Amino acid sequence: MDVKLRFLLNGVLQEITQDHSLLTLDWLRREQKLTGTKEGCREGDCGACLVLLGQKPLEGADYPIEWIPVTSCLLPLDELDGRHLITIEGLSQDGPGAIAQILHGENASQCGFCSPGIVVALTARLIAGGPVDSAALDAALEGNLCRCTGYASIRRSSALVAQRFADLSGDYGQRIAALAQRGVLPPALAQTMVSLPKPAGSPRSDRLKPFEKHRDTTILLGGGTDYLVRHGQREAEVHLEYLDLEDHNRAIFRDKDTLVLGSAVTDHDFFTSTEVQKLVPGIEALEAEVASPAIRSRATLGGNIANASPVADMTAMLIALGARVRLWESPSGKNRDLPVEDLFTGYKKLALREDERIAEIRLPEASRARAFSFEKAAKRARLDIAAVNTAMACDLETGLGSRLRNVRISAGGVGPVPQFLRQTSALAEGQEVSPDLVRELCRIAVQEIHPISDVRGSAEYRTTMIERFIIAHFLRLFPESHLEEELFK
Repeated sequence: MDVKLRFLLNGVLQEITQDHSLLTLDWLRREQKLTGTKEGCREGDCGACLVLLGQKPLEGADYPIEWIPVTSCLLPLDELDGRHLITIEGLSQDGPGAIAQILHGENASQCGFCSPGIVVALTARLIAGGPVDSAALDAALEGNLCRCTGYASIRRSSALVAQRFADLSGDYGQRIAALAQRGVLPPALAQTMVSLPKPAGSPRSDRLKPFEKHRDTTILLGGGTDYLVRHGQREAEVHLEYLDLEDHNRAIFRDKDTLVLGSAVTDHDFFTSTEVQKLVPGIEALEAEVASPAIRSRATLGGNIANASPVADMTAMLIALGARVRLWESPSGKNRDLPVEDLFTGYKKLALREDERIAEIRLPEASRARAFSFEKAAKRARLDIAAVNTAMACDLETGLGSRLRNVRISAGGVGPVPQFLRQTSALAEGQEVSPDLVRELCRIAVQEIHPISDVRGSAEYRTTMIERFIIAHFLRLFPESHLEEELFK
């Protein structure tokens, strides 16, 4: 039979000839008997099923292989083609590794259910490159929940890992070798982490080739972090097309004065892109506001938009940045562009024609940096869906009496669709920053929104938060204006 999937599992080549509708978590536990990967929430929240995934990086990346932590409960087995999957068993081929020993020494394992995911998360951070410090390692653990409430001992362990491995080289080969020598990676496994297997499938390389449907039951999937929560038990008759397996769908490039983002660019790709950071200085600091590391490494911009949630964080940011979506139609190959906000026609409804799909997200005026602010209210400080969110982007003229230009303010959770606050934004255009302007913007914004009461907050709460967040945008972007003294007398 023809090989359907070819990938490495803990350094060993796997070639699968039958079609699989399993999620990776179920395949590991049921068919491979690798039960160190635990089944917890099956929604990508707890981190107990975390695995390490090696894949081809974006063009221009520093390392030849990108290693990301992934929740295997939201990872279709089909997605492993041409990749390298490492589980806790792979990291423990020679017995408990250095990270597991540190956790054990600090009594951080307790019942042990969450420990495999924690080891994987810390290992992923050590491999990924960049500085190794307590802040970076604590951030890597944001998606790992401990049901024994052992966070103090886990954080002590994280700090010890940071101390021990702070001197890792920035060179990929040297880093992998050092991690093997110092007991984080088994030497035999490390030797297999220098290249990826050739995929059994043949991803299309032509960026303009139109999408071709297999049959009426085809579903185009980005990272699956929403769809697979709702459809965890895959239906055999449903065919999933994985957009992230095609290089052009993860591409980030300039087209004259437009920054083009493929539909399968992940949240992590977005925040860490040097091109995005040039356009929006400081935006990388906002990555922690969105989901967890494991979800950000899989969730895509196109999927976030297509999900059509009124409180999607990335959609709120993209609307404020003036993003447009390029829609491609199959089989004609025609395309059309729409502002992101015009794609939504109602709650969870999109203005997509038959056979159209989101192909690209395009950010205009990429030649100049934008001032940008994002605010979000949720029941938890991290890893939670917003009750209300909003973003603001603008240009600011330099010099005395500078005025706001190209103002865009978005709002989520205040109506059935993510909103571009047109009247509010128009009122700010060309104005000097002042307390009176901010008060008037709050008044107009309240008139534009139509919030409802639900389990995440009342309509009154959402109205108040929009007012507060507009003030927060100006306090964040214009601290030298001393607005706080006037607005909170």
